[in-house]
Amino acid sequence: MKRLFIISAALLLVIFPVPAQNSPGSTSTAKVAVIRGPSGIASAWMMAEPPAGAGVRFEFVTVAGADMVVAKLMNGEIEAGVLPVNVAAKLFNSGAPIRSLAVVGNGMVKFLTLDPSVRTLSDLKGKTIHIAGQKATPDYLFQYLCKKAGLILGQDYQAVYSLAYPEIAAGIAAGKLQYAVLPEPFATQALMQNPAISTPVDLKAEWKASTGLDDYPMSLLVARKQLVELHPDAVRLILDRYRASITKTLDNPAITGKLAEALDLGVKAQVAVSAIPVSNFTFIEAPAARKSVEALLSVFIQFEPASVGGALPADAFYARIP
Repeated sequence: MKRLFIISAALLLVIFPVPAQNSPGSTSTAKVAVIRGPSGIASAWMMAEPPAGAGVRFEFVTVAGADMVVAKLMNGEIEAGVLPVNVAAKLFNSGAPIRSLAVVGNGMVKFLTLDPSVRTLSDLKGKTIHIAGQKATPDYLFQYLCKKAGLILGQDYQAVYSLAYPEIAAGIAAGKLQYAVLPEPFATQALMQNPAISTPVDLKAEWKASTGLDDYPMSLLVARKQLVELHPDAVRLILDRYRASITKTLDNPAITGKLAEALDLGVKAQVAVSAIPVSNFTFIEAPAARKSVEALLSVFIQFEPASVGGALPADAFYARIP
């Protein structure tokens, strides 16, 4: 048992190397991953003027998706990044030394249809619905709300997961699909292309009616445990800068759009301008967001416990930064 423990600890150190200690007065570099696309837009102002202080200088790297954030966290290339809530919880529950810092994106999933007869979720009985992201928030959120309405997936309605977000948006806009569940800004893009599309069921309102909570979290800023414990002042700096960046994004969509395009965040300026009002950017530090995080993770656990690592994350998951 002792030998097994030593081997496990050694492997953990290989996967998550402890940052080298710096000499007094020196400055270390902490890299933060930003996902290209609509979710990364709110980071633009922070990226334009990388924060530095408390012995840490932050640098930003752009990546294609959440899987790359996970990979770079695992091999020690980055110190922080944004992940879907369930992915962050699963990493933590799997033993990865990460901590959640703040919810930076709230609920933005919409149900779209070209069928004027649909007024409630109950009207979807016998229908086939294209859903963006199998085993992700749109999928389990929709399954949960449908179950509350008395509809069971595979029994009362069918789901198709084979199309990517842009393809679902284009399909329903062109009239090729009748029912879809999409996150923003893809939902709004479809609505803008075809005025016949409607959103008769407000999933956010359904969530509130079921849980009593105003919203559900989608995106979570996380950091490696070593950064949180060794440099809490630097973590406070990045938190404050991220909050300010989101505020500037919401207050200045046009300027933010141009900035996002210049920073190669994977969106054209005009697309960013359209995405900002519907992307539900927010900033709620982890301890304050715990109730809503646990409510969403409980939905994942209801359908597939392994999707979050089998249980709700322990108290240590929620970093408290002074």
